[in-house]
Amino acid sequence: MLLLCCLCLVCDDAHATLRDVNLLPEPPAVRRGQSVTLYCLYELDGAPLYSIKFYRGLMEFYRFTPGEFPHTKVFQYPGIKVDEPSSNGSMVMIRNVGFGLAGNFSCEVTADAPLYSTATAYANVQVTQLPEARPTLLTEHLRYEPGDILRANCSAPPSRPRAELRFTINNIPVSSDDEIQYIRTVENLITARLNLKLQLQSAHFTNAHGNRNLQLHGLAVNTMYMTNALIANAANGHAGNAGGGGGAAVGSLMLRCTAKIGDLYQDYKEIELGTPQKDPVPAR
Repeated sequence: MLLLCCLCLVCDDAHATLRDVNLLPEPPAVRRGQSVTLYCLYELDGAPLYSIKFYRGLMEFYRFTPGEFPHTKVFQYPGIKVDEPSSNGSMVMIRNVGFGLAGNFSCEVTADAPLYSTATAYANVQVTQLPEARPTLLTEHLRYEPGDILRANCSAPPSRPRAELRFTINNIPVSSDDEIQYIRTVENLITARLNLKLQLQSAHFTNAHGNRNLQLHGLAVNTMYMTNALIANAANGHAGNAGGGGGAAVGSLMLRCTAKIGDLYQDYKEIELGTPQKDPVPAR
C-alpha cells in the first residue's frame, strides 16, 4: 500500500507543468501620462501558484503571493505608480506613465509544490507623445513653371519617438539632398524638419511617367490617358482638366509632405502649386 502511494506521488509530479508564460503590455505603445496594464499569462497544471513577480529591468516593483496576506506587495521604483486595487495575480496596472518608464519589463511565475518551477516572460513598453497637429509645409512661391527651383520646408510638431518626413509631387516621391534635422525641445520631445530644393522639369507638371497610375484628389488616373488627353485638348484648342473637372488643374503641382512614426501615427500637409498667370492676349 505504501509503495502504491509513492508511485501515485511520482505520477502527480510528472504531470505537473508550468507552461505558456507570456507578458503582454496593453497598450504596447502608451501615451505619456496615460496608464498601461501588464498581463502575465501562464498555464499551471497539477500545481498551485506560489508567486508572480513583475520587474522593470532587474528591479522588482510588484509581487502577488496567494499564500500570504496581504496577497500583494508594491516596491518603490522611480516613475512607477502601481494601481494596487486594479492589480491582481495575473496583471498589474501602472498609472501616469512617463518617458523614463520605457524599456524592458518581465514577469516571473513560480509554481508551488509539487512542481517548484519558475518561468519568466519579457516584453518591451514604449512611451510615446504623438504630434498634436499636422505637419507645416512652406514654399518660396505659390506658382512655378518648368526650369524654376522649388524650395520647400516641412516641419513635424514635437513628438517622441521622432517623426520621419518625406516629400511627394503628385504622389510621386521626390528625394531631398538634405538630411532630416532633429531638434530636441525642453520637454524632451523631438521636432523634425526637412528642406527640399528641386529644379522642376516638364514631367513634374504633365505627370508624364508612362503607364503609372497616380492618385489625384482620391481618383486613380492613368497617366498615359492623361497625357493623350492633354495632347488632344491642345490640338483642338481646348483648355482645362483632362477627363473632366473636379481634380487639380492640368499643369499644377500637388506638393505633399508626410510625417510618419512607425505604425503609431501618419499625417500630411499638401499645397497645390499652379503655373504663372499668363498675360491676356489682346483681341484683334
